[in-house]
Amino acid sequence: MSKARVNSRTQPQRVVEAIQKRILDGDLKPGAPLRQIPLSKEHCVSQSVVRESLQTLEQYGLVTGVDKQGFAVRKLGRQELIDAYRVREVLEGLAARLCCRRANRDAGGWLKNMAHQIHAQSEEENGDDRSDLAYQFHQRFLSLSGNEMLQRVSIGYRFVGNLVVTDREPDQLLEEHLAVVEAVANNQPDEAERLARVHVARSADSIVRHEA
Repeated sequence: MSKARVNSRTQPQRVVEAIQKRILDGDLKPGAPLRQIPLSKEHCVSQSVVRESLQTLEQYGLVTGVDKQGFAVRKLGRQELIDAYRVREVLEGLAARLCCRRANRDAGGWLKNMAHQIHAQSEEENGDDRSDLAYQFHQRFLSLSGNEMLQRVSIGYRFVGNLVVTDREPDQLLEEHLAVVEAVANNQPDEAERLARVHVARSADSIVRHEA
């Protein structure tokens, strides 16, 4: 296989990752247009590569097609956010269950430390840092699950988290995080899954309260 052919196959994924990062980091806001010509120039690829990349991001739920105008960063309504959290409840419950058999003492210590850092940022009302730490915390569970498909399916949920305003108490969040970590550390898959699902379900409920 030629070098040119290998590179052409990797270009769409490179563009996907670059645009995805800008969306997840909040640089591209919901509703922002994603024009193929400027993006092709920015990433030094053809418009067909950009189009393929945007179609992949559409499958991830991060962008949406706009009639005759290409694509835009996806806007999610209240019910869509709630529905997304219901799916996330199942995915994170499964992640907690699977990582019971893989998490070691070091991983458990890292997760506990991260839970306390999230709590500290919550008390300081540092929203951006807290969001980033929370993402790292939940991504570590996905990584420890060892299930690549689960990790891939969960890509869009950092984006969802960036759009959500919740009224969760920091002390309650810390208690829930530590409870899940403890169940994982003690290799209790049923309890770990239950606690992870309760944690996400309570966050979904807070969206309902906030929007009421």
